[in-house]
Amino acid sequence: MRYSKGILTLVCFALMTTVTVAQDAQSILNDLSAKAQKYNTVFAKYTSQLKADGVDQTQKGQVYVEGDKYNLDLGNYIIITDGENLWSFDKGANECYIDYLEDVGDETMSPSKMFTIWEDNFKNELKGTMDVNGKPHYHINLYPNNQAEQTYHTIQLYVDKAKMEVTKFVVKGRDGTDVVYTVKEFKPNGTIPDGIFKFDKSKHPGVQMIDNRI
Repeated sequence: MRYSKGILTLVCFALMTTVTVAQDAQSILNDLSAKAQKYNTVFAKYTSQLKADGVDQTQKGQVYVEGDKYNLDLGNYIIITDGENLWSFDKGANECYIDYLEDVGDETMSPSKMFTIWEDNFKNELKGTMDVNGKPHYHINLYPNNQAEQTYHTIQLYVDKAKMEVTKFVVKGRDGTDVVYTVKEFKPNGTIPDGIFKFDKSKHPGVQMIDNRI
């Protein structure tokens, strides 16, 4: 089968465009990783919005991160790890579960990896640019290499072009459930309160400690 020069030119242009987009996405992510390496600590406030069939729930949260350690406050629940142990505190029940961090499960969406998640086991694709809250952002999709083992199929990243910071990401669930994370405040290299990466039961009178470590 013979192709005209015009068709071949269009095919070549399409192939070159695909390669360029892929390179651009990786370049943006490399820049984000290089910037994240300069963060000794991170404090962030955000909202998470759960969207499913007939469900639309929004929750506020804030997190302190230092290396593999984090303190995640979700209002009714607080999750803390010192990198080895993990405390899950239910304020309503006044119960705190203790587990080894490695026993809890998949760390893909761990707060300690929130701003570097693209570095592990993902393909990426630059979808283009769009405005988020009136500011131009890159839209990059992440596709997990081990999709069959994940409850989601895509993570959509939105990167502020001027600040080169992730301000929003959307986790697209395989069951049709989406979770939208929007960063409201982001402060790297700030002071971390003393003792924040361990659960202090003295601050919660009557708390029931349930130790699942073996």
